[in-house]
Amino acid sequence: MSKKNASKLILPCLTLLAAAMAQAEEGAGVSGEITAKLNYFNYSDGPGAGLTQYLQAYGGQESWSGDIDDGLYGDLDIRLAVGDSLTLERQGYGLGNHRGQARVNTSGIAFNGYYSHFRSNSGGVEYLNNPNLMPVDNQGVGGTDCTYEDDACGLANNTNSGYIAQFNNDSPGQTAYKTERTTYGLGMKLKPGLLGGWGSISVAFDGYRRDGNELATWVAGGSDLTGAPLSRWRGYDRPIDENMHRFSLNLTAAPKGLFTLTYDGSLEKFDNQAGYFTMDTLLPALNNAGTGKALHFVPDSTLMSHAVRIAKTFDSTVVAAGYGMTRLEQDSFTTWQTDRAYTNGKIATDNAYLTVNHRLTPTVEVEALVKYFNRDNDSTYPAVGLIDADGSTETLGVRINDIESLNYGLAATFRGLPAKSSLTAGWKHDDIDRDLTFNNTANGIKDAVSLYDAKTESDEVYMKWIARPMKGMTVRLTPSYVWADKTGLVTEPERAFNLKAQMGYAMDGGKHVSAYYNYKRKENGNNTLTDKHASLDVHEQDVDNTFHSAGVSLNLAATEKLSASVGLDWTQNDFDSYYFSSDVRRYEANTDFLRRGHANFKADTWSLSFNADYQASDRLRLSAGYTWSLSDGDSTTVDDSQSYTVREEIDNTLHSLVLGAGYALKKGMTLRAGYVFDKYEDDAYDALSGHVHTLMLGMSFTL
Repeated sequence: MSKKNASKLILPCLTLLAAAMAQAEEGAGVSGEITAKLNYFNYSDGPGAGLTQYLQAYGGQESWSGDIDDGLYGDLDIRLAVGDSLTLERQGYGLGNHRGQARVNTSGIAFNGYYSHFRSNSGGVEYLNNPNLMPVDNQGVGGTDCTYEDDACGLANNTNSGYIAQFNNDSPGQTAYKTERTTYGLGMKLKPGLLGGWGSISVAFDGYRRDGNELATWVAGGSDLTGAPLSRWRGYDRPIDENMHRFSLNLTAAPKGLFTLTYDGSLEKFDNQAGYFTMDTLLPALNNAGTGKALHFVPDSTLMSHAVRIAKTFDSTVVAAGYGMTRLEQDSFTTWQTDRAYTNGKIATDNAYLTVNHRLTPTVEVEALVKYFNRDNDSTYPAVGLIDADGSTETLGVRINDIESLNYGLAATFRGLPAKSSLTAGWKHDDIDRDLTFNNTANGIKDAVSLYDAKTESDEVYMKWIARPMKGMTVRLTPSYVWADKTGLVTEPERAFNLKAQMGYAMDGGKHVSAYYNYKRKENGNNTLTDKHASLDVHEQDVDNTFHSAGVSLNLAATEKLSASVGLDWTQNDFDSYYFSSDVRRYEANTDFLRRGHANFKADTWSLSFNADYQASDRLRLSAGYTWSLSDGDSTTVDDSQSYTVREEIDNTLHSLVLGAGYALKKGMTLRAGYVFDKYEDDAYDALSGHVHTLMLGMSFTL
């Protein structure tokens, strides 16, 4: 095991144990459990050769020797309480997935600290599915379409575009792509008991570090590379090395109970240490037009935020108001940006709200709400040759200069209704204005060839009903309806209906049943595309998205020794929109749109789970769990003439079996054993399929 990996595992454990020992030496009692674990794992099927299958993509295991397919590793779980004020906890699932926290809580002051480490691997899920590795038949099914490449399908002198004819991998020897993210934080709170009862003060430090690499793709433009269309579509091994640190402050005061005042402020710094590549460093054959153009640039930045809230109670009326602001500034720039005088990147937001809640009677109250929000783009503009509405046709698509919104509404709540219920009914109105700049040149992108619009106006009515019709039963029902005269984005609803329903029933004998159903349908036909030709034909985009989710679960304590639970969940997402095409780019003067057909995505996901715990004897405790998950559906584009269909299938199943046992050898010492079997079957992308066996043997020491 490398020193780096050893530090990730051992140092956090030593920190937690040292804190516990320090408290213990001061005479505080220590209680809890420490479990040392030895794990063996074996991944089978999948791509092999060090490439990851689906089950290894997120939090995959790694042995002491660094093998990700098979091996041994140790770990440590800690759950301790030191005295009445200190708690320590660590959970370990291997070198790529572990977390811990510590808390100190007294009457006057509280401290907390935490960390978590998580690894994701994309060396199979992404690398195996890059276009050059996907199987391609003579119809172009799978990866790159061979009909776009000269003689690739036996078609001599093919003159089609080369943009998607050939993918060029500039890092052909790299197959291991992974990202590791470590988050951490410390906090302190001074409680009212320490500050004379007038309020509290909290300070915190939070951060994360993310490093690794990814397969990044890009396409060279026509002016960047001429005479070699098959070289334009490319990918390379892009390093990731970034961190974020945030300092935050919270002040809460209630002077003599007259009112409550709260302030939240933070300063956040993001630092990208990976640098960036330029087109010419990866493709020296570029024309001068492409020299120096940055690829996948992520700038350093600073985010500052402040928020103030105040609330006051006047007999039967509560008034609350607040104001908040953020300032996001770009701290680093590419040479391409600074050479074109782009030296200021800044986004400013301001928001404010006011709510008034008044109790008319002991069972009736009303509330009014108004919110204001403004987002202002204060970045350099124009920057000639980079972002310029009057420059070349491609220096600006659309610039969002400002977004301003005003939201207001009314609501009433009625309590003491039949079936021991309460009802809230309300209405709210949203008004959003966008200041957009499009290209001013003859051939540039205009608002008519964009689905953006400057105005959104919508209204919503909603209800919330909560009832307890019988002992142990609670029912919740929340319907709402939205309608909009104008929408600025196709993702905003012209019409939408939402319904949320929940039921819970606690029965005698330790049994509890719960069920839920959610429904949401959004439709939008407000946004249009307009041809640039003299005919100026208008094409309406029609979006329809329907979402269902439902589930039921049963928890029971069958006997004093046996408890069990079972749950079934289902979701369905159905999205449909028109599919448009154009023979030329929207930058051109003669852009016309043709509605070719429908693009539809529909997928169902089912999940069934069983869990049980059994106290077989005074010494032996057994546990078991099984989860089955199925995703089935497709993403389909169908031509209106039915001449062709492009279909991407979704068809995968996940099985997970967990068995556990604990045997008390003697007081304070328990032998633990566990077995986990996960199997993933993907009938659409078989290379992602695979399964893993994991065995665990551990010893727990109870303090």
